[in-house]
Amino acid sequence: MEVYELKYKVFLLQPIPQEEALIRVSSCIDHILIQEEKWKYFHSENIFKGYTFCAPFPLAKGGYYTPHSVYQILIRTVNAELGQYLADRLPKYEDAYMKGLICDVRCICQRHISSLYSITPVIVKGENNNYWRDTMKFEQFEEQIRINLIKKYKALFQEELGEDFLLNSFIELKNRVPIKNQYKNVHLLGDKIQMQVSEHPTAQMLAYLALGSGIGTMNQRGYGFVNAKF
Repeated sequence: MEVYELKYKVFLLQPIPQEEALIRVSSCIDHILIQEEKWKYFHSENIFKGYTFCAPFPLAKGGYYTPHSVYQILIRTVNAELGQYLADRLPKYEDAYMKGLICDVRCICQRHISSLYSITPVIVKGENNNYWRDTMKFEQFEEQIRINLIKKYKALFQEELGEDFLLNSFIELKNRVPIKNQYKNVHLLGDKIQMQVSEHPTAQMLAYLALGSGIGTMNQRGYGFVNAKF
């Protein structure tokens, strides 16, 4: 397994509200995926996608990203072929909101990860797709993060994985109240977290996977994007 990071620079053509930033980036990626039949099918499948991304940065000031300015977007994936396909197409992308400039790709080498911390809110759903705090205890929330990463690994690499291990020795919610996120015609509730990763080899492998595919759900919409402290 290898994690690839794309550093994508865009030129904004009009202001983008901060709450719509992930929507605009996902629209860009979706548009590129449907240009070729293989990736169009991949886009439409109900599967773990194995990629994630963050909102443009520097962060918006005054609630808006400024037009006629250059921003950078990080896109990560554990699919080398997908990474190269996006890297080739992203610089040619243009819509009403932004114009692609350049896209560089590199491999993030696997090394010991001491902790993960979320850059975009982590979405974990409880019963009936409700926000987790409405139906779960915190320990169940932790376990859902672990279960989700195990499922991702099995689906993406078609390999079984021993499940008797500790993923994290400590996890902290960085927000006191849920973070509201705009998605289509609804608002999703999420959380920013910091997780101390255990020394177990499987935990370390899944932490590395989390860098490339995100934590929680809706990673292909930019949620659960994490950085690591090595």
